[in-house]
This record gives sequence, C-alpha cells and structure tokens, in this order.
Amino acid sequence: MSSLDHNRGAKRAREARRALGLDPVGPLPCLLSAVEQAAGLPVVVARLAAGVAGACHRDGDRALLWVNGLEFLPRRRFTLAHELGHAWCRHDGTLAVDTMATLNGGTTSPHEIQANAFAAEFLLPRAAMEELVVDGEPGLDEVVVIAAGFGVSALVVLYRLKQLGLAGARRIEALQAEIAEGLHTDAFARLRLTGPADRLAAIATLPYLSPALAGTHLEAALRGEAAADDALAGAMARLLA
Repeated sequence: MSSLDHNRGAKRAREARRALGLDPVGPLPCLLSAVEQAAGLPVVVARLAAGVAGACHRDGDRALLWVNGLEFLPRRRFTLAHELGHAWCRHDGTLAVDTMATLNGGTTSPHEIQANAFAAEFLLPRAAMEELVVDGEPGLDEVVVIAAGFGVSALVVLYRLKQLGLAGARRIEALQAEIAEGLHTDAFARLRLTGPADRLAAIATLPYLSPALAGTHLEAALRGEAAADDALAGAMARLLA
C-alpha cells in the first residue's frame, strides 16, 4: 500500500507543477506565492500548538492551509507543500491536523503518505535529483548545496537520495551520521549558502493571513477582534498554541 500511495502522491505533485505553470524541474523560490496565487489557496501562518506542523481545513470544495510559523524555513516550506498535497489530492476530512512525526514519515496513513510524497516531489523533483546526482556518491557539501537551492532540509535531500536509489547504503549511513552531528550546518555556513527568497521567510508578525482572507470572520477571530463561532473555535482549539 505504501509504495502505491507514495507513487500516487508523487504523480499528483508532477501534475500540480504542470497545471500551475511551474518549472517541472527547477526550484520554487517562493512557495507561498505559488500556493496563494497559482493554486488560489489561502494560507494561515500562526503559532500552532506544540508538535503541530500544520493542517488542511476543508469546507466542501474550499481548502484553508495552516502552517506553524515557529518552525525553521525549510520545515515551513515542507509543511505548506504537504498541506497543498492534501488539498490537491482532495483528501477527505474537515480538519486534518499534521504532527511533526507525520511529516517525518512516522505514519501508515495512505493520505499522509501521499501528502508526504507530494511535498517531496513538489519541492525537490525526481528529475532534478537525477540531473544533480550522477555518481551515486554525493558528499555532504553536495547535499547541502541541493538543500539550499531547493529550499528543503538536508534530511529531505537524504530521504530523496535513499528513496530514489541515487546513493548506496554506506553513503546514506555516512551522510546520516554527519547530519546527526550537525556538520551540515557547518557546511552551509562555510559555503556561504542562502536559501530561496520565499515570502514565508519575511513574515515578521504572527498570525499571517493570505490577502484573500482580509475582512473575514476568521481574520477577526485570529486577531482577537471577534468571537469565533463554535466550528471555528473548535478548529482553533486543536491548532493554536
């Protein structure tokens, strides 16, 4: 089941890139703009409860994506891509709350496996990895350069190397040990790398709401300017810190 769901999620991600007019292989400099403008989905970036990465709230054909704004940028980008995956794959469920463990692969849920695969393929396409990794023995510097260029974590690159069969088992183990020691952060600084110019990184005040949500009851409730109705209050209680 997991292989089928993984393939399904990755296929939907490739479809999404094509449908949204995005480069099928290149990095996505601003994922937030791609979601808000190209996909037409509103986003809330807020202080979410401990352990909550994000959520996709569905109301009929509409979807609202939530992201924990307290996480570091690559995690926020992966979370947003994961929630986009739920919406794009039209997964059922009024409010699907995703924990950090879920996004780290600790799940057997078909929908979550699909959304994780969607996020990985949407942010770091197979075709891009196959172009960038040609000898099967990528070093830590190469992993960090790919991570910075595509706006993902070193662990996501490591996962893609393993999942796509682009590095041997010994190399994967060595890279995993180096990342566990924090050597990837040293490499990032030494190589003077910068991540993508994603608007997610420029959000200084939480909560952030997409322009499409301006003037809505949700905006007023999140800013403490109005009381939430029962349904909204229930959702906020599950999500917010």
